[in-house]
Amino acid sequence: MAQEEKQKKEKKKPNVLVIIIVIMSFIIMVGSVAMVFIATDIKISDIMARFQKHEEFVMPMDSYVVNLRTEGKKTTYLKANVSLLYTNEDHAAVLTNKTSQLRDVIIHDLMEYTPEDLLKEGGLAGAKVKIKASINAALGEDVVAEVYFTEFLVQ
Repeated sequence: MAQEEKQKKEKKKPNVLVIIIVIMSFIIMVGSVAMVFIATDIKISDIMARFQKHEEFVMPMDSYVVNLRTEGKKTTYLKANVSLLYTNEDHAAVLTNKTSQLRDVIIHDLMEYTPEDLLKEGGLAGAKVKIKASINAALGEDVVAEVYFTEFLVQ
């Protein structure tokens, strides 16, 4: 009987030790997260804003065929279909009303590239960023969130 009581006491001690280790680990983890928030000035509302669902709208533009900038007598063409992503439904009217202006901006930007510029690694991504910035500058506000190429052919 005395041996059974000793075994029960020995079993209880590791359980208490495990509980203490778990609690201390939790406290250290919470403290670390709190220190990161304090040190980087991150707010909980900023994190929650990233997880909120935003409606996205896509406006397909026409097909573009442009001459690319080349040296010599060789002519190279680019055929591209472009779509514009925007997040505010009210911007649809702005984009629709200024379609001609947007076409001009896109054509002008695409004509500045050489085939090598577009076909190298990161070239297409750079073109998207430039077109997005040019469109938003032409509109006078940040309307376009992303530019997509749905067809892209260099010939």
